[in-house]
Amino acid sequence: MANVNQYNPLVTAAEVISNSFTNANTDTALISNSTLLLSELAHLKEAIGKKFYEELKTQHHAGTLTAANQTLMDDFLTRTLCWFVRFEVINEVQSNSSSAGIVHNIDEFATIIDPSELNAYKQDTYRKAEIYLKDMLDYMNDSDQSGDYPTYESNKPCNDDVYKNHGIIMYDSIYSRPTRNYNSWKNNCPCDDC
Repeated sequence: MANVNQYNPLVTAAEVISNSFTNANTDTALISNSTLLLSELAHLKEAIGKKFYEELKTQHHAGTLTAANQTLMDDFLTRTLCWFVRFEVINEVQSNSSSAGIVHNIDEFATIIDPSELNAYKQDTYRKAEIYLKDMLDYMNDSDQSGDYPTYESNKPCNDDVYKNHGIIMYDSIYSRPTRNYNSWKNNCPCDDC
């Protein structure tokens, strides 16, 4: 495995703020390179596969993105990753750790939201990031892009319909399973007198 962690993150703090924050005056210092890397590792690397992730990181760092990879970065990946970074940084934006403990960032015209509102806000942010991720993967997997992402296509991760639903990890859905009804049984009845 190449050490791509030493390379620049795929997005910058300024890009995160301009793509996913309402307040453009949010301090970029709240979004560290470690948080950017964490977001890549937690949400992107597994979704696109390790080899393709390493290819993107290497090309991005060297400034040698292929035309297809540049399109992916510009039109899909940057926006997707920015929303995942926002999800990861929400707690730091609201509170900071200091020598005095955990302190809340309070502006003179603002109030702290309660934990249930914060949770709803975080879940909505995560939902939006997942929508962008699905859109990106749909684009990459579409037949129109066949051959554009050979590293991804030959090392495509096995996405077994695992997803989060309000904090519960779901491995499949009863709604996506084939149903058995009369029509499925009438021609394959196990008894002899039908």
